Amino acid sequence: MKILSYTLILSLITLISFGQERDLNKKPKRKDNFIHMDGVRVGMDLSRSLQHFWNKGNRYGTEFSVDMELVPNLYPTLETGWEKLRLTQDYLDYSAAGSYSKIGFDYNILVAENRQDMDMVYVGLRYGFTLANQQVKSFYVPNYWGDYSGSFDKQNYSAQWTEIVFGMKGEVLKNFFIGWSIRGKLKLGQKDFDLPHVYFNPGFGPAEKKFNFDFSYSVYYNFPFNFRK
Repeated sequence: MKILSYTLILSLITLISFGQERDLNKKPKRKDNFIHMDGVRVGMDLSRSLQHFWNKGNRYGTEFSVDMELVPNLYPTLETGWEKLRLTQDYLDYSAAGSYSKIGFDYNILVAENRQDMDMVYVGLRYGFTLANQQVKSFYVPNYWGDYSGSFDKQNYSAQWTEIVFGMKGEVLKNFFIGWSIRGKLKLGQKDFDLPHVYFNPGFGPAEKKFNFDFSYSVYYNFPFNFRK
């Protein structure tokens, strides 16, 4: 019985010590439960004009963004832009162009130590849609029974998708930021045609794919004003 009593006492002491150690090792509460950024931040995606270096065809465009910190660490975001794709091959001359917009939010997961620390690492979600048109200026189909050529007039179409975003924004000078993001885009809906099929969705990418990866590199400026007063 004494051995059993000693064993129970030692077990209780171990449990109490372990509990105290866990209390001591608890992570401190976040210290960044405050507004980091007053005002509105406006950005421009520099990578949109350089896409022809890594994408098929002559693809280029421009994109602007606006975000603000509504509540601590939560940034509603609007991104809007325009893109064009031109494919010129031996048998095809194709072009597509249109405007697009994306609305959503970013959540900052980086712990800041003070209110002056405006750097952020974030995850985000977007809903995007595009209104665009495409045109096949000429096509040529060689055939044993005789070659065939023709063209298609402009066709208007639309598409919508959702994006999951991971990225960062760092303040390099007072109110000036640079940042990058990687994005996974899942198509939700697409207007298509029998001939020719839609090949390109501005803001999304190749239309035949259900899921696209993309990335961006942007510069930003924060226009500081305390709209909460």
